[in-house]
Amino acid sequence: MVNRLTNFAISLTLMVVLLITFSITSFAQNSDLQNMGTDIFNDKILTVPNTVKNFIVLIPNEAHESPLLPKEKRLINQPYVPQNLVVGPQTNIIWFSGDVGHTRKVTLTDDNSKEIFDSTLKFNSASEPLSINQSGKFTYHEEDANSQDPDFVMEGTITIASSDSPSNISNNVNDTQPNIDTMAVLMVPTEDIKKHSEIIGENNVNILDQYSFKDLRETGSGGENQTLLVLGSNEPPDETIAVLKKITSTLPYS
Repeated sequence: MVNRLTNFAISLTLMVVLLITFSITSFAQNSDLQNMGTDIFNDKILTVPNTVKNFIVLIPNEAHESPLLPKEKRLINQPYVPQNLVVGPQTNIIWFSGDVGHTRKVTLTDDNSKEIFDSTLKFNSASEPLSINQSGKFTYHEEDANSQDPDFVMEGTITIASSDSPSNISNNVNDTQPNIDTMAVLMVPTEDIKKHSEIIGENNVNILDQYSFKDLRETGSGGENQTLLVLGSNEPPDETIAVLKKITSTLPYS
């Protein structure tokens, strides 16, 4: 009888240890996925899973405002969200403009400053997909974006990782989410998260991560009034863009 109780206690202890180990491992595997919003806001960079076919970069409202103006006019700390993007060679890049009342221009160059992509975007519209079939770091920009600061240049980078350099979170996303063909970023007022989340879910788009922050113009005691949403879908990019357009057209600054 004593031996049976002892064996049972040992078995139970092993089960508890295994459960704890599994939980810790699962958390570690998911940590990068859960921190995508934080990485975008704090580090201005996002590494995208190699399996993603399309990534939609957000040009946020007030993206054209210079950080050097006497009065802060920006909502977020970067003119493109994310400002620096790392993707695999099979990922198409699309830009979506949420800069209300302005026409934006995206010009991308290679290491030799040779122009390889140029697109003009009206508010609440998306560029054509860009496919870059070679590894390397590419810079895109827009000059003369701000009349009050002629020297200000909107700048961002796209790094194409080689096919034998797996992204940091490629396995994590596949293990914990549905197939992700298209990823995107959207910025919305925090107080409206619920209604926007419903629209997103109804259109077969998933919220992979979110990060709330106080916009740069907020100088009072208000809380985190803006939220970044990192979105993922296994639908074609046009369907995700349609969701972005639907929500962006209702935002309070639209």
